[in-house]
Amino acid sequence: MRIKLTNAQILVNVYTTVFKGEVCIENGKIIYVGKEDYQGEFDRVIDCKNNLVMSSFCNAHTHAAMSLFRGIADDLPLDAWLFQKIFPLEAHLTPEDVYWGTMLQIAEFAKNGITAFADMYYYPEMVYEATQKANMAVALCCGANSYSNYDVIRTIEKNYNLYHKKTDRVRYFPGLHAEYTCEESLICKVADFLAESGAKSYIHLAETLKEVGECTVRHNGLTPTQYLHKLGFFDNGGVAAHCVYVDKDDIALLKQSRIVPVINSASNLKLASGIAPVQAMLRQDLQLAIGTDGSASNNATSIFKEMYLFSCLQKYSLKDAAAVPAENALQAGTQNAFEAFDFEAGQLIVGNMADMILIDCHTPNMQPLQHIVKNLVYAGDSSNILLTIAGGKIIYEYGNYHIGEEIDTIYKKCNLMQEKLLKKAKI
Repeated sequence: MRIKLTNAQILVNVYTTVFKGEVCIENGKIIYVGKEDYQGEFDRVIDCKNNLVMSSFCNAHTHAAMSLFRGIADDLPLDAWLFQKIFPLEAHLTPEDVYWGTMLQIAEFAKNGITAFADMYYYPEMVYEATQKANMAVALCCGANSYSNYDVIRTIEKNYNLYHKKTDRVRYFPGLHAEYTCEESLICKVADFLAESGAKSYIHLAETLKEVGECTVRHNGLTPTQYLHKLGFFDNGGVAAHCVYVDKDDIALLKQSRIVPVINSASNLKLASGIAPVQAMLRQDLQLAIGTDGSASNNATSIFKEMYLFSCLQKYSLKDAAAVPAENALQAGTQNAFEAFDFEAGQLIVGNMADMILIDCHTPNMQPLQHIVKNLVYAGDSSNILLTIAGGKIIYEYGNYHIGEEIDTIYKKCNLMQEKLLKKAKI
């Protein structure tokens, strides 16, 4: 499909000046970005009415089908949240549950301007099916642990061969849930697979002080970062979610290993886990990305909220209003996050995937327009999104969803499934 977005304010990337022009799309890719009138036949010409066209967001850490658990495991510390609520519910999940839970999350993503996400959850084939319907880009991230009731390595190998770079919108990252849920033998086996395949890894890392403390007791003073590095888990680079409790030595190892930390500020605040040292990581030139975590712990999936917290929590923690400016936050929510999974997106340049959003600038919270990036991070929210385009397909437009399933059907299915899971888990 050929689409032309005209009469737009255009933000190519975080560090470019906004200009008046147009963006043209063909076969899911950007074919023109500029000030001139691009000639040709188009299936749709959209008058942006002087609103802002920019990159969409990439949610670099989530568990999409956990949308089914929204509102039923709240106001609990992480251990109780995980072991008393989430694990018992997950024990009864079916492939159908995961499909419809993922579709609900995709609907929220579309409304919130998110067109790509890294999903660490069960039944990746159902997540893949849902993303294909919606044309979302997805990095399927294995989150196995030593309690998994299947052959982890064989499953990872099968999924890696099946999904990794299947298209320019699908990736597979072999990985594990966390150090504290995995025996050393399993970590070593996955590290061996990573070495043989050349794949990057994915894991929850240093999310709580308890996790780090218990790891140092088990492993002769080594932090989770140091322990995983020692076992070769980080040798090919990759992505680590949370990184709340990483010290200067950990940060040096993450940089050396080419690991992208994913900051999940709202989830970590809600679970009282802590505040990641974003400023310290930026000072060491780490590439940081932003995630929302799952809807059972956040409970929303707004990158706008995450960008605000990404910046402002550092200002508070360091008592420095200049810490982590808005540009760093927007970079983490767009270009850095896409690039962490080798997606060619995150900035509006010719040849990139056509993943973009239209921001309503004719609202009080976006005026005046002197500093658009600052407005986006400190004042913007998902209500400003008028249009979401994923790989050249319009998936959200002025309150309407085009994601492969009817929105009312998704709501009905997910409400019934939550009731069923609560009964089975006896919660």
